[in-house]
Amino acid sequence: MADTLDPMDLKQIIRLHLDGFSNRNIGTTLGLSRNTVNHYIKLFKASKYTLEALLSFDQGALRAQFPAYTTIENDRYNALMLYFEGVNKARNHPGFTFLHHYREYSSLTTSLQQ
Repeated sequence: MADTLDPMDLKQIIRLHLDGFSNRNIGTTLGLSRNTVNHYIKLFKASKYTLEALLSFDQGALRAQFPAYTTIENDRYNALMLYFEGVNKARNHPGFTFLHHYREYSSLTTSLQQ
């Protein structure tokens, strides 16, 4: 989830929401995932400020109030992403099968867990 949003995008989400746009339409208009819009709308509503008050915040205050969320950072996730890079490169080679790479990754993770 490009998970980092500019504070101006946050203000746009608020403005469009106040104008009656659905979360799906807001996402389409701003080029964001519907789930990202859903996430921020929930954060806005859970904050102690009204949506109108949030629009009056400057960029620094808005960024401090709603820091960008990112994917979970852990060693297993990072190892998986590195493995996927190798799989993606191997996809163009003859004889490539996802099943082979799945089994290879599964055996690798079970050996790491033991």
